[in-house]
Amino acid sequence: MSQPSARPMVAREGREKQRYSASGARLVAGVVPLSRDKQKVLVVSSMQRQDRFIVPKGGYEIDEPTPEDAALREAWEEAGVTGNITVGLGVIEDSRPAKYFESNTDRAIPPRAEYHFFEMIVDRVHDQWPESNKRLRKWITYKEATSGIIDRPELLDALSKSSINKDL
Repeated sequence: MSQPSARPMVAREGREKQRYSASGARLVAGVVPLSRDKQKVLVVSSMQRQDRFIVPKGGYEIDEPTPEDAALREAWEEAGVTGNITVGLGVIEDSRPAKYFESNTDRAIPPRAEYHFFEMIVDRVHDQWPESNKRLRKWITYKEATSGIIDRPELLDALSKSSINKDL
């Protein structure tokens, strides 16, 4: 699956169109954007902390037909990259509990989010993109990513499921 040629220069904001699972977890789609030779992954700085890096991800919204569509949109908005999804990396639950959850039952507290990750081979890195004034981006190796540059377990899980060269 590849991205459409026309891409907006404004990132979506808010959660009015956000999808949720039956358990109440927020549905999130993301990509592990790899270089063509699969030697490096492109990471972007977190909106909250410029010194913290993540892979592009965000809400899977009700007007998007598939999680792949949402993942490709997030790659464009957050990292300014276009390319092709090559494989699904599965669904990974956020290990953190939901921020807000009210229940009058003994129902289990749902995960904060349910991540649908996909491997993407980057075809083009654009100079301007919707969040170019808010985020830094950089290419790193698997070993750099796992040595502390990425510190969220669900993101590391997705990266480890990808076909990136894990010897570098």
